[in-house]
Amino acid sequence: MKRILFGQLVTMAEEPDAPPLENGELIIDGEKIMAINSTPSEKFSGETIDLSDSLILPGFINAHCHLSLSGLKGKIPQGLPFVDWIRRVVKENSALPFTERAKALQEAARLLAQSGVTTLVDYLSHPELLTEYARLPFRQVLLYEVLGFKKNSADEITQQAEALLAEHAGHHGKIQLGLSAHAPYSVSPQLFKKLHDLTEKYDCPWSCHLAEVAEEAEFLKTGEGPLRDLLEERGVWETSWQPPGQSPVAYLSDMGRLDQMQGVHLNTIDEADIRLLVDGIAGAVFCPGATRWFGRGRYMPVRKLLDAGIPVGLGTDSLASNEDLNFLREIRLAAAMLPDVSRAEILWMATVGGAMATGIDGGEVVPGGRADLLAFKLKYPGPPKPWWEIVFEQLGAGPDRVMVGGELG
Repeated sequence: MKRILFGQLVTMAEEPDAPPLENGELIIDGEKIMAINSTPSEKFSGETIDLSDSLILPGFINAHCHLSLSGLKGKIPQGLPFVDWIRRVVKENSALPFTERAKALQEAARLLAQSGVTTLVDYLSHPELLTEYARLPFRQVLLYEVLGFKKNSADEITQQAEALLAEHAGHHGKIQLGLSAHAPYSVSPQLFKKLHDLTEKYDCPWSCHLAEVAEEAEFLKTGEGPLRDLLEERGVWETSWQPPGQSPVAYLSDMGRLDQMQGVHLNTIDEADIRLLVDGIAGAVFCPGATRWFGRGRYMPVRKLLDAGIPVGLGTDSLASNEDLNFLREIRLAAAMLPDVSRAEILWMATVGGAMATGIDGGEVVPGGRADLLAFKLKYPGPPKPWWEIVFEQLGAGPDRVMVGGELG
């Protein structure tokens, strides 16, 4: 048993701009929060951690990342057309030695942890890296990334995905596996169905890059364009496939595959798509750094999604499409890019929004929840500030203290 004395506490279990609790205590048993008390107990006999000079928040949730691409940092030039970017990533990634990949993954994970990430939602492309992920200092939701546009490959790919889910259920106690259908232009309708069925069988998270670029919409409406060229070039074009003539969101909605999905990017959606998303997905993930890296003039309408009641989380994406994985940087970029979203809402997205969008527990400081906490010093010169300004004005690479599963770093 231990307790944390706090100066201010924002639980994120209420409205984003709710006032913080002040001068109380958190009681923690192992990895769990047992109680939140407004007045510290005089009879507590366990370990006391005095953070009475600090603001306490839930740990950040990086809701979308490709950590295994960290070894590509600096190897992919900016300004490439999207399909040329894919070609370059495939080329560089296939040439990356395992040892270099593993080392870069560990280095990137240290930066994430330092910047306050206590839960990582990552696209797992290389199952052999599971032993590396097991060494990381935070909770992980690893979404096995699946591609396969030829319909006759759906059975074999599904069997491989199910074998992974069955073998690694509850891996090391801190890793949860799920599935990712890469994108509507790279996964056949047959494979989408089989993967979705697997997520229901194993009750696991489900994600997809969706409505990311205009080329995706062109491909689904006409069957032509740079993405078709890419599929033919790679020998995975399905000659029997017919374009649905719909937006990416409408395409998955009509197939019944939006159900409880984490939708990543959603840059090219319109009002009709949002109405479909309200009845379908678990939530959306906005990746500010990657959006800026690609120079996208049109990107996720976060304000409209939030107003429609759709949870939105924040993600870093990868070092093949972002300059940095520092999560405080992502938070600040989000605020700069979303002037109609308040700073309190941005921090809600960085915590409970990411959990809700992924369909997992977390992002809140509540009795029974995980003791994943961040501490930001309150004592700065000048008049008191709103709690969210303490985070945005934080100096350095991350919070002053980070607790993961009841262990303070």
